[in-house]
Amino acid sequence: MSQLHREYFNQLSGQWNDMVQLEMDLQAHLIEFGVKANDRVLDVGAGTGRLTCQIASLVGVDGKVLAVDIANEMLQKVDRSNKNTICLCSDACYNALKNELFDKIICFSTFPHILNQTLALNEFYRLLKPNGKLLIFHTKCSRQLNTFHHDLNDVVCHDELPKADMLEQMAKSAGFVSQKTVEHPELYWVECSKSKN
Repeated sequence: MSQLHREYFNQLSGQWNDMVQLEMDLQAHLIEFGVKANDRVLDVGAGTGRLTCQIASLVGVDGKVLAVDIANEMLQKVDRSNKNTICLCSDACYNALKNELFDKIICFSTFPHILNQTLALNEFYRLLKPNGKLLIFHTKCSRQLNTFHHDLNDVVCHDELPKADMLEQMAKSAGFVSQKTVEHPELYWVECSKSKN
């Protein structure tokens, strides 16, 4: 993301939780994806942590969730009462984390705002353990999200989410193996795995 994106989301941090729809079935999505006790999970674009806390409850005391976001003021709102939760202000495309740290990477309601999506996919591949899994998902389809962003007439107005089948191909080009791809008005789901070398 750009510095303009950082400033944009930082300015929204105080009202973000009131602005976004609270999806009640997020934990069901996490369970379907396979988040379980002892997992090490990277939450990309964690924002104020609405997904982070649910991941933390599923991975348990012996698991870890790393909440990453470019907007430091968003991360200040994350509930850190769980000792298994760590926050890191970083760009999704560039970070100093070691290779093969995570069992799972989840990118929820964030991918359109990543400016170099190919580079991000390569970074996700690097950070996953062999047989690790990546999930990029939204609770709306790409057409609805892209229209919504375009209509905002702000820094995010050019941010676009590729159609799910296109993102699936992008992920394959980064080395991933496709596991499940779904796109309809209420769900965008691209799930991939890192094949064992």
